[in-house]
Amino acid sequence: MKFLYFAYGSNMLPARLLGRCPSAKALGLGVARAWNLEFSKASQDGSGKATLVAAPNSAIPGVIFEIDLSEREQLDRHEGVGFGYKRDDDFVVEGSTVTTSSYLGTSLDQALRPFDWYLATVIAGAEHHQLDADHVAALRSTLFVDDSNWDRKARVAAIEAMRKHGIKDYRKLLEDRG
Repeated sequence: MKFLYFAYGSNMLPARLLGRCPSAKALGLGVARAWNLEFSKASQDGSGKATLVAAPNSAIPGVIFEIDLSEREQLDRHEGVGFGYKRDDDFVVEGSTVTTSSYLGTSLDQALRPFDWYLATVIAGAEHHQLDADHVAALRSTLFVDDSNWDRKARVAAIEAMRKHGIKDYRKLLEDRG
């Protein structure tokens, strides 16, 4: 059995998601209507991670993946279900004829900023799937903080995922190309 997953953050980058869910297969693009993207989900590392927040008249693009149901629990652990995220299995996405699963932050702090490498991973995924140029520009305009812990396991894994997609210097993804 399989389930559909709507990714709008760092899991849009295939190498990152495949490291967590080897069966993941991109089916196409989708749009979450009446939602906005923020980096306000409080992470244990002190940074802000991506989340969707209700926002009428807004829309956020993302990627719809098909994943083996046997890998759902593993994805829940990576996403921190019960530790700042909840899984919504009735998430409506334009571009899918059935509801998807997605993750929404439950512990939010508007003062948080994403780490540089994390934001670059989101941008890399958006560019990989050729999401709307305005969305990518908005991502690039997001304020971020440099992660001073170069040995952070999540940082190393994210940089490796970007390298698998041919990105040698993730900092270039953060430059405003508008």
